[in-house]
Amino acid sequence: MLIENGVPSFVPTSVPRALELAEIPGIVSDYRRAAKNAIDAGFDGIEVHAANGYLIDQFLRADSNHRTDAYGGSIENRTRLLKEVMLAVSQEIGGGRCGIRISPVTPANDASDASPQALFEHVASFLGTLSLAYVHTIEGSTGAARDFQQGEVPFDYMALKKAYQQGGGHGAWMLNNAYDRALADQAIADGADLIAFGKSFIANPDLATRLKQNGPYNTPDRATFYGGLAAGYTDYPSL
Repeated sequence: MLIENGVPSFVPTSVPRALELAEIPGIVSDYRRAAKNAIDAGFDGIEVHAANGYLIDQFLRADSNHRTDAYGGSIENRTRLLKEVMLAVSQEIGGGRCGIRISPVTPANDASDASPQALFEHVASFLGTLSLAYVHTIEGSTGAARDFQQGEVPFDYMALKKAYQQGGGHGAWMLNNAYDRALADQAIADGADLIAFGKSFIANPDLATRLKQNGPYNTPDRATFYGGLAAGYTDYPSL
């Protein structure tokens, strides 16, 4: 983000390219070092972002992963980077200080896969072996339809949680995407442990208090999202 004369704008970036095989161990090492640095700086834990079409998610999905080496092709290969990263960070700082964010069907950055259920149940089963603090799952399309799906069969999020538990997972099961108080209450009743709020927290600096008393709520101003300035971030009123 570049700000000139008080006006934010995005900086042009280079065209993405596939990582060379020899570069991948260095990427994994970067995740490990970042986790250690966070703890050394005083943070309680870290969340690995493996969602929304970012690097790890690009490796996971068949429509963006066109590799023909050990990191492409089969589900086992496409999940290899995620496994290496999560093993590295959990071994470095302990699984109880680690979480991960996944988005099984979110089409962000054109991320897609013809068989998301099989792919992410495989991921969840592996995550269950790591004694993580939590798994953070985005339902539907990030910031859009909660019932978005890829393919003809709706994604089964309960089966995803079951795969995690069958893999040995006992960490908290966190859900995300367009939750309000009523939806959150229902999700907790249905077996979720935590609900993540994003836009609502931007617009409501005292969201926890507002949720407790069931409102009122400020409305987020999407025009100021990603702006990089105070407007839309620090100027929403508290109760």
